[in-house]
Amino acid sequence: MAMHTELAIYKASMGLLHMATTMTRNIPRDLKQSLGKRVIDECIEVLMLIARANATQDKRPHLTLLVEKVQVVEFLMRLFKDNRFISIPQHAQAIEVTASIGKQANAWKRSTPTAPAT
Repeated sequence: MAMHTELAIYKASMGLLHMATTMTRNIPRDLKQSLGKRVIDECIEVLMLIARANATQDKRPHLTLLVEKVQVVEFLMRLFKDNRFISIPQHAQAIEVTASIGKQANAWKRSTPTAPAT
């Protein structure tokens, strides 16, 4: 089993976290504590779920939750773009990364054998 920090999905997720921290600088102060913190927290949770999925036998629950967290990041990025807190190219870049993470998570989930029924 590879270290989770060496996985392509982890590297993409770290890139998303870096992107999110840069993009949240432009959010108005009254929303920075709620929405800005939320997007960063979701990105950190994605990284934790990658580590958990890599360390456990039954990866599916972690990967399912990971995909949901990535969708939350996409929703928040869309909100940022719609409110012009980030530019259209920044949004496009973020969505490209979230789509890549989602595809990798779903492929990982498909390649994982299902847990035996108890």
